[in-house]
Amino acid sequence: MGSDKSVQVLTLLKEISVLKELDSAYEAGPKTQGEQNAHQQREERHQGIAEEIKALAKEKKNDEQQSESSDR
Repeated sequence: MGSDKSVQVLTLLKEISVLKELDSAYEAGPKTQGEQNAHQQREERHQGIAEEIKALAKEKKNDEQQSESSDR
């Protein structure tokens, strides 16, 4: 199960990378209202991804602790 969480984290990190590339293009160019809205949505998604990664890390830690407890 730990590898499933690792794959999820890697997928989320790839998504962050794409969002950062889009934000770099946004920073370099003119800012229409539509681009500003898209930028805001990317920022919100970035925050959501960070929360998802934290939750996955916490789940993984809890799983490891339970595994250690059952090994004793």
